[in-house]
Amino acid sequence: MLTRNGEPVEHVVPGYAGHLTRSELNAYNAAFKTIHSEFSELEKIQEQLDKLVKIRWDHPANLRQFTSVETQDGGGWDAYGILLKLSKGDVLLCRQADGDQWAAIQRFPADSPYAQAHGSAEILLTGNTARDLTNEYMAQAQHTLRFMASNLVAQAQTVVWDQYSQANPDRVMRALSERCAHVVKNTEVVQEVESVKESVNQAPRQSRSIRV
Repeated sequence: MLTRNGEPVEHVVPGYAGHLTRSELNAYNAAFKTIHSEFSELEKIQEQLDKLVKIRWDHPANLRQFTSVETQDGGGWDAYGILLKLSKGDVLLCRQADGDQWAAIQRFPADSPYAQAHGSAEILLTGNTARDLTNEYMAQAQHTLRFMASNLVAQAQTVVWDQYSQANPDRVMRALSERCAHVVKNTEVVQEVESVKESVNQAPRQSRSIRV
């Protein structure tokens, strides 16, 4: 059996083609535990985006008005579809009630702190057609997910390097990075491990893209 540092190389983790030793697996599990909740949310959003891209929003059969939304500026909008279901409200595909403009509008629970401070509906993006609007929203949402995945890698690497620096942290971070990259279909996330030592003490980067 193949060994590394005197330990069998036999443990498999999701999204990683290699194998880990017991010490590496312990480091991996400890780090992943700190990002598990956000990782699960990332998976749920990506699954919705994968389904969303298959919908033909330019087809009349897919556009059925089901509710109305009023934004904080007093604008009225009719909702024709749900782009995303989030833990903090939904993102709706809406058309201007008295016009032709389309918008992606995030609707928050009325009793949430954000809604009480900023209103229960916020326009995220506008467009001239339902198809163009949804395509742009999906592209920006996907970009945001990639930033989120990179931030999770940054959080995990702090645990690995601070607490498990003797457990082959480069390999552990490669496994964690590939798992995050696999979810958002982005190999660039894996590049986080190339500069892991330099960025351990840096705060996670913040996305400037659209809120998902």
